[in-house]
Amino acid sequence: MTSTSTARSLHGRFNRLLMLLLKLTTIGILLLTLAAEMTSALPDQRPPMMSWVAWTQFAVALFVIGVYVWYRPGRKRWIAAASIASLAATGFDALYDQGVRGVATAELLALGLLMLFSVRHWDAAPGRWVAIANGAAVMLIGYRLFAFDVENTAVGGTVLIFLAMMTMIGFGAYLRSMDKLRRETQEEVRQAERLELAREMHDFVAHHVTGMVVLAQAAQVTNTDPKKAFADIEEAGLAALTSMRRMVKMLRNDDGGAGTNPLGDLAQIEDLVERFNREGTDTTCFISPELAGSAVAPEIAATAHRIVREALTNVRKHARGATRVRVVVAAASGNGLEVSVRDDGRAARGRLSESGGGMGLVGLGERIEAVGGQLRAQSRPEGGWETAAWLPRATAPAE
Repeated sequence: MTSTSTARSLHGRFNRLLMLLLKLTTIGILLLTLAAEMTSALPDQRPPMMSWVAWTQFAVALFVIGVYVWYRPGRKRWIAAASIASLAATGFDALYDQGVRGVATAELLALGLLMLFSVRHWDAAPGRWVAIANGAAVMLIGYRLFAFDVENTAVGGTVLIFLAMMTMIGFGAYLRSMDKLRRETQEEVRQAERLELAREMHDFVAHHVTGMVVLAQAAQVTNTDPKKAFADIEEAGLAALTSMRRMVKMLRNDDGGAGTNPLGDLAQIEDLVERFNREGTDTTCFISPELAGSAVAPEIAATAHRIVREALTNVRKHARGATRVRVVVAAASGNGLEVSVRDDGRAARGRLSESGGGMGLVGLGERIEAVGGQLRAQSRPEGGWETAAWLPRATAPAE
């Protein structure tokens, strides 16, 4: 696991712990409020615990709080059940008036929290009517709270409940819009990645099939041993199958349309660096001579090209004050190669590579892992940022 992955994991654990503590605190407040409601009363009134109707409301409140505690996306039917139960408890209180204040504060707070989920998951089953039922339960529950209060308190309290409900609706709508934006962004990134992979798969298969055709033609005009010729053709065919299977696995679905962008390779890395250098940053490039020619499989060379392109893009977007960039593609141990891009910019807070929010690095990491490599993106001890990856020179044989 890279340092970036470790930091991202720790950040995720901290967020989950924080949310757990917040939820436990909310549950504790709801339960304490419910207990106080059952035992407290004005001097000239009986406490709700003396009424069997209040105990019915107490049970409904516990049920609503339980729905909040165990709610997960996809369980919206439980919100509907909690809303209907609350409406029934309010109607029951109106029919059997026993002269005591109703138990409703904790239930009202829990219903307000469920309203956030009702709006956020607006289109989830069983339908949008759940939010309407939830809103009706919130507004009508005021009858239990204000029936025995002083004059004019009911009007003011109802207005406050309405404003609080509208606040939860607005917050839920905001979370819904953020969820939609995140899904659309992820889908756009995946779609762009699939289209590029589709273009490259076409080039990879054409490369391998061309090699097979050349081997077959050579066997026809030379005195090549037939077994040796068939073995070479078989090896080229297995390489083509390996490339195609790996690309199809990453695509996951069909994408129509062909592009015209050429397949990136090691030679084109120098062109990338030259264009970046002309934009005003001192950029140098070194490519090991032993990697020239056919020493590197085409899809590995294309992945190396993609790494450099993504890293240079991140330098331009996120490296503050970067004056020097060093690009190195060198032979590495284990019959592999290492691609590294280092800059001397300040590792600014909020940099996408650090926060894990950069969709480009996420897709790049998945692609590198698909060809059997490893990605490393982290701050350098001497300052600046490093994006590096180890890649095998050849793809794994087909199973």
